[in-house]
Amino acid sequence: MSPSGHNDGKTVEMIAFPRKGARIVGQAEHEDLFAAVDLLIDKMQNQLSKLKGKRQDKRKRSGRVPPPPPPAGGVEEEEEELESYDEVVDKFSEQLE
Repeated sequence: MSPSGHNDGKTVEMIAFPRKGARIVGQAEHEDLFAAVDLLIDKMQNQLSKLKGKRQDKRKRSGRVPPPPPPAGGVEEEEEELESYDEVVDKFSEQLE
């Protein structure tokens, strides 16, 4: 504040309206207008990230997580039959001989 009691800083405010939930209001003040905007953007990104994290956590706990998407191409790959331990040991010992 200046000695006369008036604030010489620039104040910027932003209001975000998410699809669900209450609006999010951010405000920042700085002597330089562009610095005030940068501060406000950082604050709003932080608030929106927190909100997104809370919603994702709530969704996970609710059991409403959608199933994973089908494999690319829509064709299920045939499962390859794995070799048994004995088969791997036999192959390896044959290679050593």
